[in-house]
Amino acid sequence: MRITRPGALVASLLVLAHLPATPGAAQRAPFGPLHFEEGGPFQRISYTPMVEGADPVPRGHLRAELWMGYSNTFNRDSTAGYDVYLDLERLITAATLRYGVSDNVEAGVRFTTETSGGGFLDSFLNQWHHVFHLANADRGLYPMNGYGERIVGPDGKVILDVPRRTMALEDVRLFAKWRGWRSPDGKRTLSVRAVGRIPTGANRAEGQRDDLALMALGRMSWTHWHLHGMLGGSTARVGPQLASVVRRSGWFFSAAAERTMAPWLSGVVEYVWSTPRLRGIGDPDQESPSGNLVFGATGSAGRSWLWDVSFQEDVPPNSPAVDFTLGVRVTRRF
Repeated sequence: MRITRPGALVASLLVLAHLPATPGAAQRAPFGPLHFEEGGPFQRISYTPMVEGADPVPRGHLRAELWMGYSNTFNRDSTAGYDVYLDLERLITAATLRYGVSDNVEAGVRFTTETSGGGFLDSFLNQWHHVFHLANADRGLYPMNGYGERIVGPDGKVILDVPRRTMALEDVRLFAKWRGWRSPDGKRTLSVRAVGRIPTGANRAEGQRDDLALMALGRMSWTHWHLHGMLGGSTARVGPQLASVVRRSGWFFSAAAERTMAPWLSGVVEYVWSTPRLRGIGDPDQESPSGNLVFGATGSAGRSWLWDVSFQEDVPPNSPAVDFTLGVRVTRRF
């Protein structure tokens, strides 16, 4: 399944960019970027980068976040050596706590759960592709709302076979962010973020190990615009069962443009890219870099609440990225 209409998505954001911003909006801190993380099932074998801003939580403040991302993906490829089958819908739920340790340092913890299965969108997506003459990746040849997350090796040995899950704890992440530099007017910021990922018992059974990630985060602000950026790398430690098909490390970056629309609202478009997780299986879709175009809105509700709503599309379509993800985040500031 592929739904790639990047031209239409970018055009809609350009329309938003030409709307007038409310006076005084430039004096407010940015709400963005949109929270997003790679949803490709095989990309998530180890650490998956998540997009976030460069500014740490203020000293003595606590922030609680809940993000939910619902995705659909399909990929079927049988090569001379490996058989790859992906057909699922999945809900990722991430609960995060952040605390401002000092003016320039925050520390936190995150818990990620996963619910996966055949879902309910296959019939609708088949009809959508037919009406608009879009490629359907042979989805119509397989049972509707089926499930599979599997890699079989050359000798018929199952290398990876992930069962359906219901609110299964995927991993726990411990992190810290240090703001190393900020301009006197507060319009430029550079930070460094370190993350330790601890997979749960169920994921360790698939050969996963603890991972480390390090990234640089930046922000630049103007009258009604904010630019957000991230560049980093991570380990990808797995057991013997997966070692022959998983790269030992990965790189990633993101770039986001945020437009202030009102004192409580911003429109955001961002692009997220990461290196492939798999290697040597003969499937070009899974051995290519993963690219995601994300767009949506973010803002505040009163003094204590923040929110964002986003939609992700895989760009380019032939990559390990999921076909689409609908994301919603709610944040409470204390």
